[in-house]
Amino acid sequence: MRKKNLISILMLVHNGYEYTKNTIETLQMTTGVDYELIVVDNASDKKVQQLLLKLFQLKKIDKLYFSQENTLFAKGNNIAFQLCDPRAKQVLLLNSDIDIRNPYWLAEMVKRYKKGIFSLGVVKGNPYTRVDGYCFLIDKDLYGKYLLDENYAWWWSITKLQAQVLNEGFTVAGVKDHSNLLFHYGGMSVTDFKGAKGMDTDGDKVIKWFKNHQIKVIDYIKNDDVVYHRYSKANRQYRRLRGKDDAEDLHLNSHV
Repeated sequence: MRKKNLISILMLVHNGYEYTKNTIETLQMTTGVDYELIVVDNASDKKVQQLLLKLFQLKKIDKLYFSQENTLFAKGNNIAFQLCDPRAKQVLLLNSDIDIRNPYWLAEMVKRYKKGIFSLGVVKGNPYTRVDGYCFLIDKDLYGKYLLDENYAWWWSITKLQAQVLNEGFTVAGVKDHSNLLFHYGGMSVTDFKGAKGMDTDGDKVIKWFKNHQIKVIDYIKNDDVVYHRYSKANRQYRRLRGKDDAEDLHLNSHV
């Protein structure tokens, strides 16, 4: 039974059957950290909902919530947060189009975590350098204090949250090259942004949120325990759609 140093992983799902399945299946290799997986389904098709029910019955999902509407990113994660175990000290926002490629991915994040935010993924500039939101570890109390602002239904909500945490004097850090830990397929969790609140937010407004505070950028975390499921349906489908070969997909470089 998971008890010690529990992390609540929040995952939103909206279709993307093979990627959702792959994310949850590869998550099972996670070693060295106790976690619970909380899934909010954002009105997926019946096939995906049946998949989630099956994974819940197999205890690969700890808590499962079906929404009758696509709540998008901010509201969906806020719903998932309400289901967190009281013992959890941190929450991790994890996209449903992820390929876990190292059993120690989360342990490596926790090892370097300082109260605030630690993320795999960095967005350079455009309009301000910040961490990405697809693998986003944050202090549970800080998330509970601010939540994601639902006036910014998608990525600006995660941007505003990290600015608030920085402005309170806590650390926000992100890792640029993390392909030896996990891979983000990017855009494979099908979502319609049309009409979403806050998508037209002005860049100057975003810059002002940060009050000149800077995130900490880490180039790379060395850990060579890479597990790449080359023939998984998600990896094969991604390579076919993107026209990539194995080396490009894995982002092989001098680190790995």
